[in-house]
Amino acid sequence: MPTPELSTTQEESDIKELAVRVSRNLVTRGLPGIFLYPMLWPILAVGSGFSESHSTLFWVTTITFIVTSVVRIVHSKLMSKAIQNHHALWTNLFFLVILPHSLGWGLMFALALTINNELFTLFMSFSSAGIVAGGTNSFAPNRKLAYFFVSTLVLPPLFTSFFIADLPILGAMLIMFYVYLILLSTNQNKEYWLSLKNEQKLAKQSRTDALTQLENRRYFDEKLDELCHLSSRNHEQLTVLLVDCDHFKRINDTYGHDVGDICLKHLASLLKQALPRATDVCARYGGEEFSLLLPGTDLPGATIVAERIRTLIETTPIDVDGTLLNITVSIGSVSRIINSFEPELPFDLFKQADKALYHAKNNGRNQCCYVYYDANEKAYKRETTDNLSSVNASKQANR
Repeated sequence: MPTPELSTTQEESDIKELAVRVSRNLVTRGLPGIFLYPMLWPILAVGSGFSESHSTLFWVTTITFIVTSVVRIVHSKLMSKAIQNHHALWTNLFFLVILPHSLGWGLMFALALTINNELFTLFMSFSSAGIVAGGTNSFAPNRKLAYFFVSTLVLPPLFTSFFIADLPILGAMLIMFYVYLILLSTNQNKEYWLSLKNEQKLAKQSRTDALTQLENRRYFDEKLDELCHLSSRNHEQLTVLLVDCDHFKRINDTYGHDVGDICLKHLASLLKQALPRATDVCARYGGEEFSLLLPGTDLPGATIVAERIRTLIETTPIDVDGTLLNITVSIGSVSRIINSFEPELPFDLFKQADKALYHAKNNGRNQCCYVYYDANEKAYKRETTDNLSSVNASKQANR
């Protein structure tokens, strides 16, 4: 099984992935409100005559809503770009950018209860009910944001009903409405996160090997293509390792498939243990074959990692009913600096690693075979261990 450190790292990565996704969702859900306030407010104010009787307040509110909408548009665009690394900061800014809209509308609703304009009061009552209900749904992913929105819009008319307008029945209705909206926000938030986590769980199951709990072939293929693109943009090295358990069929035939499964889980645990970085990818590609991706790793670095894996597995036997079972692996490696992406590049890298693996197996097993790309000759070449030994000695301390 993965070490506690790696499990924690994966869990933290999953939590961050969810948080980023929720933040992006908030941006999308909040878009209708950006245009609703500056469009609906003039219609209600002009249609009810409020713009004539309170022209200064009408224009101040109109300009406030328009400026706030512009700020929210800028915030949404910046948030979409910076959300990966600063999602918490930009999500918290949501509280500030929606405040003029929600509190402004709540104050206008409160004012409507104190002036002699029944049409304006009617318009504000119906529109406020619709806006607060829609906002409750829009901000459901962030419970605190939903509470904040509901409070700033409903509390001003609620307090006005009791202490200024002398409308206790309406105030009581607003209290019940406020409590209902808070409970609705809570339930919608729970349902949203439950749905999101179930979706993430299903997605993880679709990319995870059930026996070893490593990533599966589908995930590896997708990640290989992704890292080829990323490495080409940054002109970085990428190494692909294929690890195959030696004489696995003999283990199954001699000890049974249950021991074979134990062997595969044992190999998976050791592979995760041997990988030096959380950015490396380890997957079960099929049968007794495992595939690894080492971004930013050159040929000398690949030999250090591959030899570390081979030695660790060779020196860590499996206890089978009191009997120690020694297993070994053969490893094929390909390393290449990627300066430009080509559609066939992921397939070529895997094919070269596969050829290197078969060379290691045909050469006696329990060994590593290394291939690198010679940019001058535009060809893949197999490297000998002798040529690498001097380079590895100088890099061993850095890996």
